[in-house]
Amino acid sequence: MSDFVLRALIALTVFAALPAPALAEPAALPDDITIEQRLMGLQADEAPLDAVRGSIIECEEACLTPSEAVELAFAAGDGAPQPGRFLLDIRGGGQSLAGNLGQLFFVNSKADYAEFGTLTIAFEADVLNALLRRARSCGGGLENGRIAVEGCREDGLNNANMFSMAARLFDRRIVVDGDVQLQWIDWRFGARHAKRNKRGENERGYYQPWVWVYDADQISFVYED
Repeated sequence: MSDFVLRALIALTVFAALPAPALAEPAALPDDITIEQRLMGLQADEAPLDAVRGSIIECEEACLTPSEAVELAFAAGDGAPQPGRFLLDIRGGGQSLAGNLGQLFFVNSKADYAEFGTLTIAFEADVLNALLRRARSCGGGLENGRIAVEGCREDGLNNANMFSMAARLFDRRIVVDGDVQLQWIDWRFGARHAKRNKRGENERGYYQPWVWVYDADQISFVYED
């Protein structure tokens, strides 16, 4: 069994056991640590993305890495979505099966979706179906400075579930057009302390930067020769 398959099965087992995969709480940090301080060092992990975004056609008008998107969202604050184009490698994902989030699918820039600095891309089943049909394995190339996209739709899948999502989307590099915004994640399980200075209330939960995708055309796959 390959490492990828093993990691995917472990991740899906964990997600399947959770009532909603976005309900974990990030590691506790002192209240006096700023968002900027928390983001320090995260960009070092994004060196591969930073190295290629200048050569990706979709990023000609500038793409933001996950840590840059997170910084943008927190700087804007709650209720202030910020438009942008975001470049990330999919390192994890899951499905919300219950709760106030409804039945949503997620892919994340980190394997641990609750880790600070993670960018989450959220969408419903119809978008996932369209993405699976486009998530071909044959790749593409450049013709006259433009990306040549091969069909390969016969390899697509149309059953939207966590297993097909993991098999086709995990470890893929994507560019996403949309608005990044702070999504409040309730923590309703376990003896967690309420977090101060979030929405002006003592609530159990935390903010997570999200980009909502309503149309599969908001996502482009980055293919390499």
